[in-house]
Amino acid sequence: MKKPLSIFFSFILGLTLFTPFAQAASFTDVPDSHRFFEDIDFLSDMEIISGYPDGTFKPDQAVTRAQAAILIGKTFDLDGEKRNTPFIDVHASNTASGYITSAVEEGIISGFPDHTFRPNQTVTRAQMAIILAKAFDLTDEADVDFPDVSPSSAAYPYIKNIVAADITYGYEDGTFRPNAPVTRGQFAAFLSRAMDSFAGDAFGILFLNVGQGDATLIGLPSGETVLVDAGPSDTAIAQELEALGIEEINTFIATQPDSEHIGGADYVIHHFNVQKVIDSGLTGTSKEYTDYVNAVKAKKLALTPAKEGQNLSTDQEVSINVLNANSQAENADDGSVVLEVSHGDIDFLLMSDATTELEKQLMTKYTLDAEVLKAGQHGAATATSQEFVDTVAPTLAVLSHGKGADFADASVLKRLTDAGTEVKSTTNGTIIALSDKESFVTMQLDLFESGAKAAAASRALQKMN
Repeated sequence: MKKPLSIFFSFILGLTLFTPFAQAASFTDVPDSHRFFEDIDFLSDMEIISGYPDGTFKPDQAVTRAQAAILIGKTFDLDGEKRNTPFIDVHASNTASGYITSAVEEGIISGFPDHTFRPNQTVTRAQMAIILAKAFDLTDEADVDFPDVSPSSAAYPYIKNIVAADITYGYEDGTFRPNAPVTRGQFAAFLSRAMDSFAGDAFGILFLNVGQGDATLIGLPSGETVLVDAGPSDTAIAQELEALGIEEINTFIATQPDSEHIGGADYVIHHFNVQKVIDSGLTGTSKEYTDYVNAVKAKKLALTPAKEGQNLSTDQEVSINVLNANSQAENADDGSVVLEVSHGDIDFLLMSDATTELEKQLMTKYTLDAEVLKAGQHGAATATSQEFVDTVAPTLAVLSHGKGADFADASVLKRLTDAGTEVKSTTNGTIIALSDKESFVTMQLDLFESGAKAAAASRALQKMN
């Protein structure tokens, strides 16, 4: 069965195509006052659901088994190509044939003992519970009993699953009405809620496109946000955060005092309700550093030095471990705060401006192994040694630098690509990485290419949190 993470990838990918205007608003029979407007709007934006040629959605029309297979198939990006099926009543020419076959292969839906699928049969609430529970791998069971649902019925445990996932609670009279048909509007609501039930398990890191500098936004499953560095200027960080719809930064971490890392820190502290500031403990002499310190003072915050071995995360699902922080270092690069962010089996290594010398020290102290590496020194030849690449063995390397800069060195690119590492540069847009503890996916967006792109990323982050 598809992993839940594929939902988020499909979600982001689908949203890159939508316009800022709600698609559901064009459905003449789904006004914004409709109880399922937001759910229909969301799934319409994702291109999972669509209306009819006459401009209606027909939210009160019953959903058929074929339609349910299509909706689930599009949600999980299953193969929908028309083809032969194992059912005598579903011909290869049937619009749903590919999705039905794929959903059956994934164990999400099944046919009947007489080798029929009954594609035009209405989906009942009991059947809907079974489909969603299987599709989304729901295992938790709510401590609830409905008088009209027998414990011996096939749907009984699945109904408990969807109640536990907050997909539905039944009716006000205490019944579930398992044999009642499910309408298009109801199915949209149930499917949207099922997708939301996974949002708390998702973890995302965004490597922001701020030009020649670093800025990494971490969205914790709890909903809190952590910003590591703030790019070279107020303008650069403001554009990215505002395009993403960010309103609050719970924790700001300055990995070192150079302007490429704290140039926009004063803006962030003044405008995003920062509650905690952590830095390397090193000081600077630039105007950007002075502005940063003055902003901290103005907001009556404290500059808390990071300590090696410290976990800076407030979320039990994610650790943000400090691998290096040296306020007594001779230079800012050697004193850089190096972070290892872990979400289950997925590790992100944020190297700040660590040089090859610091890499050697870290390799002697720790067992470094990360799926995603944000390379040190913005991809300069003074970092990311061959030994380091071989040790970390990253699947993806992120280079954060400006266009036309010499910091992305050809030798570094060769080392990474020769090792089979995919390399992405923030010069091509903000890089989004989503993890479900076992695997991760990435996508790159230019937030300023269009309003739709910015809205897509904003909504993706909102769903992620």
